[in-house]
Amino acid sequence: MNKNQEKCLQPSGWKSSILLVLIGLLTLMTSCSKDDKDSNVPMLKGKISSYNEFGAAMLDFTEADMTKAGFTLGDVITITIDDHEITMPYYDGYYTRNGEYLCVAYPTYPSICFTANNIGLPAELTGLEGHEVVVRMKEKGGKLDVQQALSMKYSNERSEYQMPDAEFANARAVSAGNITSGILHRSSSPFCNDINRAYYVSEYMEREQVKTVLNLADTEEKMQSYEMPPYSRALWESGSVILCPLKADPTADDYNNRLIEALKELPLHPAPYIVHCMEGKDRTGYVCALLEGLCGATYDEIVHDYLITYENYYLIDLDKQRDLCNTLVSLRLNTCLMYYAGVTDEAQLPNVDYAEAFANYLLSHGMTQEQLDALVNALTVRKSKR
Repeated sequence: MNKNQEKCLQPSGWKSSILLVLIGLLTLMTSCSKDDKDSNVPMLKGKISSYNEFGAAMLDFTEADMTKAGFTLGDVITITIDDHEITMPYYDGYYTRNGEYLCVAYPTYPSICFTANNIGLPAELTGLEGHEVVVRMKEKGGKLDVQQALSMKYSNERSEYQMPDAEFANARAVSAGNITSGILHRSSSPFCNDINRAYYVSEYMEREQVKTVLNLADTEEKMQSYEMPPYSRALWESGSVILCPLKADPTADDYNNRLIEALKELPLHPAPYIVHCMEGKDRTGYVCALLEGLCGATYDEIVHDYLITYENYYLIDLDKQRDLCNTLVSLRLNTCLMYYAGVTDEAQLPNVDYAEAFANYLLSHGMTQEQLDALVNALTVRKSKR
């Protein structure tokens, strides 16, 4: 081939330029088409700013940011972080079973978080502060029925509740099974006033002459930071508070180890006792359910005591809103009871002998028969004042 022939086969300079422009335009059009398509799907980018004490990833955007991006409560979304993509519902409360993922715009949280309900995120999703998170729509309104059924918000304003102070503070005696009247109480926190109830709980404890507190929420460091009501501080400074900070996952080893040690210690202190976490709802509800069942309570008694908390906070009518109550019990309480009782069929819960089942649970998790007897006796036998 001579040089003239070879030259004829090569594109000229202007033809090369046109070809490059066409390729560029084609690439841009493809990219724009993809972006236009993706732009119809709500998406929000942010970062993990921190992890809370329950193992949830706190994000650097709020519910208002989610709304602006096109998300509404009850949507099913995907969250992508690094090479992990997880599908989950977006709620304003913890409306899934233990261990199921969800994204939460909880009323008292400063920002959005995502987690595995009650157990926290697995190891591969922890320690990722500063990593980018992308939220995308998976199914618009895919869990709206659950959101609408379970969405409940309470107020911290005393004036909005037409009920006695003790009920506003979710403070009450536990009387299920063979528990002696006035021996065991439950409440929201008497130490931390974040939800504006600590002073009412403290007044309740003083009136009921509570002598020992089982605190399921706080570490010693937290306790040192609180401006406590007078009676609460007196109990703390006298060494009458058993610290047992728990996550709301009764199936976790850490939960069991901490709780068993605290329950071993409880009978060594004088009654009356009070059990609390922050709201006195889940962690308190699970521990009180264990103590109630251990002392001979029936399933119906345990359920009734658990639901009173929702009546106090959310003004639920326990008689008229049975479907809502059944859903709450199934999602939250029953999972705990099944684990304590060692049953896998939720339908069997009303038939369980809880005194026997829960005793077996405690004995299999490190409590001796002597310690078990001491605990039951402390709750079912009236002791002389010390």
